[in-house]
Amino acid sequence: MGEVALQRSLSGPGYREVIGSMLEEVDRLTRLVESLLTLTRGESGRIQPALEMVKLNGLAVSVVEHLRILAEEKEQSLTIDATVEVSAKCDPAILRLGLINVLDNAIKYTLPRGTIRVVVRETSSGEPVIEVEDTGLGIPSVHHARIFERFYRVEQGRSRESGGTGLGLATARWAVEVNGGRIELESDEGKGSLFRILLPTIVREPLVGK
Repeated sequence: MGEVALQRSLSGPGYREVIGSMLEEVDRLTRLVESLLTLTRGESGRIQPALEMVKLNGLAVSVVEHLRILAEEKEQSLTIDATVEVSAKCDPAILRLGLINVLDNAIKYTLPRGTIRVVVRETSSGEPVIEVEDTGLGIPSVHHARIFERFYRVEQGRSRESGGTGLGLATARWAVEVNGGRIELESDEGKGSLFRILLPTIVREPLVGK
């Protein structure tokens, strides 16, 4: 109904703006319901990961390209460093969902013309890692312990303005943990954030001589 109204001639000042705001709110509520359903099903065990060997480089590149248009709309610099091949045993669809939520969060809370960088690498102990670092608003340390909880928001005002649902990081944590990994945060207010997704080290069978 809202889309039809937008195509009609304006009947008064601000008409198109009002309808546009209505459509944005409907879209926000739709995403909220979809995210809540996915998270509820996942946390209840109704979604089980189908583990396979996945090249994280390709997965990360596909997520970056999927969300690049959102960064371009804010004139943000979105780059990825995935030159070293890194693999992990995980469910690619679930992990992709987690990374989408982390990167989407970075884009939302980074100001126009800010910088976001995605890195795929291994730790010194061989853990596969995907990092998302931004020059955004940052998260005060007092909020770090609860930032991955459902509906928890650092500030109601800025979350509402950015279109956040309060479920993105909770979904990301579930997606990482159900794959046997963990997600870490380094951030200070006004200094940006670094989200680090760490996945289990691949145990390679030793070669047995003939």
